[in-house]
Amino acid sequence: MKNIATVHSHAWYGDIELTLDFPSGWEVEVLGPKDAPALSDSQIEQAFAAPIGTQRISELATGKKSAVIVVDDLSRPTPAAEVIPFLLRELTIASVPKSEIRFVVGGGSHRPLLDEEIEKKVGAEVAAEYEVTSHDFMGGDLRGYGSLQNGMPIYINSVVADADFKICLGGIYPHGAVGFGGGAKLVVPGIAGFATMFYFHTFSPGRGHAVIERKSDTPDHRDFAEEVANVIGLDVIANVVLNSRREICGLFVGDYVQAHRAGAHFALETYGTEIPMQSRKETDLIVLNCYPLDSDPIQTGKALWAAGYFEKAYKMLLNPASDGVCYHGLFDQIDYTRYLQQRMENIPPELPEPKLGNRDQLHVWSEYFLVDDFYKKHSNGILFRKLEQLIQLFAEELPDNAKVAVFPSAGIQVLAENK
Repeated sequence: MKNIATVHSHAWYGDIELTLDFPSGWEVEVLGPKDAPALSDSQIEQAFAAPIGTQRISELATGKKSAVIVVDDLSRPTPAAEVIPFLLRELTIASVPKSEIRFVVGGGSHRPLLDEEIEKKVGAEVAAEYEVTSHDFMGGDLRGYGSLQNGMPIYINSVVADADFKICLGGIYPHGAVGFGGGAKLVVPGIAGFATMFYFHTFSPGRGHAVIERKSDTPDHRDFAEEVANVIGLDVIANVVLNSRREICGLFVGDYVQAHRAGAHFALETYGTEIPMQSRKETDLIVLNCYPLDSDPIQTGKALWAAGYFEKAYKMLLNPASDGVCYHGLFDQIDYTRYLQQRMENIPPELPEPKLGNRDQLHVWSEYFLVDDFYKKHSNGILFRKLEQLIQLFAEELPDNAKVAVFPSAGIQVLAENK
């Protein structure tokens, strides 16, 4: 009988292995995704050589005087630095001047990245040799493009707007509002201004978690993001799918609709997870590991999708929240400078002595999730700093032969029945 499970943890901050050691009489079942092997360099090159729905980037970019590459931030696990050299090679072949190639971190209303974080995302050499800026959704350096027919105003980062050739480099991960991230989502909300972002989040229906194609006749978040991408002239995307070890196992280059949909279908297969009926009925404790979305505290909720499939299980979440900053400017309705000022002025509350709650509550182990931020985001949750302490409390509550189901990369896993 196996009572130990090993999972990955701390994306961007070591990507370490974490060992979960439960009582000796417990039975631990690891419910992992179908997964896929990492791509080789030659396979990555092939993705660029055979783009989906477009010409090769080196052909599309020929004659362009400038280019911009939009990347996601550290709230997403996309290892952009591994793909960027291949993109730059395409732009070099197209004779786009190196001095006119820029990078923008399309973090939507997230905080700007620090210099060392930019190096993690794009690579130290690229960070040293190219201009890399973080999008400021509340800033004034935006370009207006009028409005969509539904009334949504379009304001876009000026560096992106002014570039002759526009590329979005991101990842395809399950997302409640747009089905799967990637594609045009790096345009809206990635590089959009406050007015665009507010209208987008307020007046557009969501597509649904891990839903690839819209199910109704009503346009939704993804439709409007793709409309804006068309208006501003997004030329091409390069979207990755990751495996459970945060390795690139799929790369989809080309048209921002066609390549994205191909990648989403591959992601749905790769992230697909079987939950046996017996496990649903008999499991006493589910462990939802937020990896690889476990650097940003806000992403915790994306690992909760499996909780509803178990009839009697307690819920344990693992999210180190290594970033330690729980900021989402649109919803906090404050710019990042004032957010930091308020944090400095507030005396952080002490963590109360953790006690086990009931089956409906979230028991969250996190090293860096600030106490006040945690309880604002998860009012029905209980925060623990020591993983061993949390496991011990469950050991005192659950039977000697308790059954545990571990989801090693719950942040990106989806139910296989969705396929």
